Amino acid sequence: MKLKYLIMISVSVLMVVLMINSGLCQMGGPMNDGMGRHSDDSFSAGDMMRAGQAIRHDAGMQGMGFMHSGAYLFGQYITFDVDNATGAITKYGIAGVGIFDSIAVDVFDYDSTQVRGAMTTIADTDGTTFVQVHDNPAAVINVFSSSKYTVYFDLAQDATVSEEENIVKIAVEDSDIVVYIISAAGSIVDISGDNGPISITSQADSSVVVRAVPVNMHGQGLDNVHGMFAREVAKNRVGAEVSLGKGGSMSVVNYAEEMHVELQSMTQHMIRLRVNSTDPAGRIMAFNLDNTSLLLREMDRIGIHYDGTPMACVNDPELVFNATTATCWISQQTREQAQVMMYIPEFSEHTIDIVVESDEADEVPTTTETTETTETTETEVPGFAALSAILSLVLTGYVFKKVKK
Repeated sequence: MKLKYLIMISVSVLMVVLMINSGLCQMGGPMNDGMGRHSDDSFSAGDMMRAGQAIRHDAGMQGMGFMHSGAYLFGQYITFDVDNATGAITKYGIAGVGIFDSIAVDVFDYDSTQVRGAMTTIADTDGTTFVQVHDNPAAVINVFSSSKYTVYFDLAQDATVSEEENIVKIAVEDSDIVVYIISAAGSIVDISGDNGPISITSQADSSVVVRAVPVNMHGQGLDNVHGMFAREVAKNRVGAEVSLGKGGSMSVVNYAEEMHVELQSMTQHMIRLRVNSTDPAGRIMAFNLDNTSLLLREMDRIGIHYDGTPMACVNDPELVFNATTATCWISQQTREQAQVMMYIPEFSEHTIDIVVESDEADEVPTTTETTETTETTETEVPGFAALSAILSLVLTGYVFKKVKK
């Protein structure tokens, strides 16, 4: 009981500190860099998540997207703190579990932290080096620089590290969370002991990518699938990852800069996406659904239609990674959550429908609801193409510089 009360007191104190330091939590825009560090080492990732959930609830915020107060950032899946003197990420947690005590880039002349929906960008003064943190189930982080650079990862106390095929794997004691760190071929990876620290030195114009097994897919035996997905990212075979969530929120991460994803409509029966690429080469795509607009009854299931034609998805996800023709795989354990992997063999433009199907359904579901095409915009950030989806509550634009071979 004493521990319970101590935790409650800690969270209450954290919330009071947040209110004193910043008056009101905000949903977007630049953070107040003049306020300095406000983090307290006594607050755990779990404390941060509980405080963030309360603040987001009071603000009426649903689904993916960061709120920020002082140096603290609170997402649906992610919480962390930014050192406003150095730009280092500290106290990085996924679903209330501490993963990194800190993430820092060498020779980083910190300039600003910008929050835009479910993406936070931490940039240096000339904009050539930056870190992008995404609030989505896969907890994606992208570190990019136009010059040679080193990223230092200090792990949380209960995290352990190993290396598999030049991909770093992090596991956390008494947790289902698994995190991969992916770097370009030719990068130098140095791991000091089971608990790190880890340093990765990458060449100019390349990315270091952090990606977790999606936290809403735990307990479904998908660690191996996402391990294979991480290896495909390292090979530059993944085009984009789309997360669709509560409140109409959406996160799109482009792993290939030529890829463009646009949400066209979202109803109770169908989510329609348009994808195109200036590179004709085939690409793998991933879709994560978590409490979306889709309304599934007890006997309903999710289906994929490719350019208006229903697809017969395979049972083995490895067939998607080795495919040469259009192929899809779906893991659906509940009516609210699903993971989809898909291979698109060629581009320029395609329509992908994620639909509600029943055993009696033979046609593409139709709807009488009025929907509008969501336009996307571009942001001039070195090394990236940008895209955004304007939804009911969250405006999220995500771009990812591909990992170079």
